[in-house]
Amino acid sequence: MSTPLVTDDLAAATADQVLTLAEAARRTDGVAPLSEHTLLRVRHGAPSGSARFHVVSEDGRVVGFAFVERGEDEPDSGEVVVDPAHRGRGHGTALLHSVHRDAGANGVRVWAHGRTPQAVAVAEEDGWRAVRELHKMRMPLRDIAAEEKGGPRTAPELPPPVLRPQVADRVEVRAFVVGQDEQAWLDTNARAFAHHPEQGRLTLDDLLQREVEDWFDPNGFFLATGKDGRVAAYHWTKVHADGAGLTDGEPVGEVYVVGVDPQWQGTGLGRALTLEGLRHLRDAGLPWVHLYVDGDNEAAVRLYTSLGFEIWDTDVMYAPPEEPPGEE
Repeated sequence: MSTPLVTDDLAAATADQVLTLAEAARRTDGVAPLSEHTLLRVRHGAPSGSARFHVVSEDGRVVGFAFVERGEDEPDSGEVVVDPAHRGRGHGTALLHSVHRDAGANGVRVWAHGRTPQAVAVAEEDGWRAVRELHKMRMPLRDIAAEEKGGPRTAPELPPPVLRPQVADRVEVRAFVVGQDEQAWLDTNARAFAHHPEQGRLTLDDLLQREVEDWFDPNGFFLATGKDGRVAAYHWTKVHADGAGLTDGEPVGEVYVVGVDPQWQGTGLGRALTLEGLRHLRDAGLPWVHLYVDGDNEAAVRLYTSLGFEIWDTDVMYAPPEEPPGEE
């Protein structure tokens, strides 16, 4: 078991090795071990004091990695990955101990994406307990043949995204305009996700980093704007070129994020914009669409189930034992 190096930033060569390690784990496990947000932090770095990187190396090669985003009024949030060729050597446990010892005043939580047996075993054997679930839901956008992953599926009929009469003349539904809508979207996103530990803290730099990603398409980023120019609601879609575990490489869609300003909640804008984005992804010829939703968000789960989504997989967030371990 190696002692992880803990640092506020990564050298470029180390970052490249982490990305290679994450891809190797994705291919082996069938699920990405690091979120998009973490991968962006690895590529671009993190604002000073906002994050910590934990790195385990053997013979100059990165074989284990953890990323922790510092919380303000909530626990830090982390992710851990170990090279498939170097598992069973205690690296996962060493990384969990490291992020536990290095945690901020509010402690730390760590995600196990896809609830893989290896990740669950390491967490539970070390006394970590599940405290949050994030469901991954999926829906076919066209009829899926039996030989494809998940077996045969019939695509549900998508209703038209009709606005209710009381809001139809108060908002305009249009695509996001790069260079114009960033701040208005950030303001609404912060209000819509004020109590969300990840989404509600996105900054302008976070948004700009996503705008230069290969997958970014403003034509799939739908806004409902009021006459005052403020964003009342939005639906940001995404296309995964690698299939996101749903296909063997054919692109699939994602309901990346749907947000409604609290002043517009209950108006049906969230459902209408969700349908707008789903029809956009369907018309692009994609076979599947998926999304993430908190397990305790029963209203959202009901909405997506009513549209034809089903729970496909679940990410689990773990909290550590009360006392951090001593130094190895």
